Amino acid sequence: MPGGRAQRPREPERTEDGAALALFGVVPAPTPSHAHGLDDPTVRFVARDEVAAAVRPAPAVRGRPGRTELLDHHAVLDALAARGPVVPVRFGTVLPGRDALVELLAELHDQLAATLRHLAGRRQFNLRASYVEESVLRDLVMTQPEVAALRQRTKDLPEAASYADRMRLGELVAGAVEVRAAADAQALLDDLAPLVSSLRLRSESSGMQVLDVAMLVEDARTTALLDRLETLAAQNHEDLRLRLVGPMAAYDFAGDLAWA
Repeated sequence: MPGGRAQRPREPERTEDGAALALFGVVPAPTPSHAHGLDDPTVRFVARDEVAAAVRPAPAVRGRPGRTELLDHHAVLDALAARGPVVPVRFGTVLPGRDALVELLAELHDQLAATLRHLAGRRQFNLRASYVEESVLRDLVMTQPEVAALRQRTKDLPEAASYADRMRLGELVAGAVEVRAAADAQALLDDLAPLVSSLRLRSESSGMQVLDVAMLVEDARTTALLDRLETLAAQNHEDLRLRLVGPMAAYDFAGDLAWA
């Protein structure tokens, strides 16, 4: 999480009307509490009623942004999220000037304000669960006779001579893993659901990946969630790997805004 020495809170500042602005996200206005302690003094806030946009002057000559710029974008958003709710804006969003930004904030004001109220006191965590491949395959060999037989039959044969059997073995393993992953993913979601405000799948199960889910978590429940995940990781360490990322800005819970 970005840190840095504390700076004096800044009131929302005006930017030059004609200067293009790179947009990070939208926060409640007024914004001194968001500005306090941000590492980047170039980040400013443009307010419209209850909401304010976190911006930075866009480079006069804009090339294709790279990984460094992407990481910087997320670092600013996560620093803002550590200080209060923020509606993230898609990386690379640039507006032609302050007037265009204020017009956009006015147009989306009610939706933005409602989203910020929903996100207040909550941040996002991303959880990925994946199988330990050797353990899962060992279990399949022990519990499914056809898998065991095909594995034994193809073990010492050249690939060309056992092509059909290898194809069948691959199909059986993939199907069995898919069925198991669906059940294990649902069990994980059911277990964690009481500790989170919202869940959103980020991608479908594939191969050895069991679950990839975004969770919107109340700050007051974060410790309970972390404790529960540690327990689950310990209970399933032979078969399952859990990877948690966060807390972060609520990228997956910003509503249906086209630029979020």
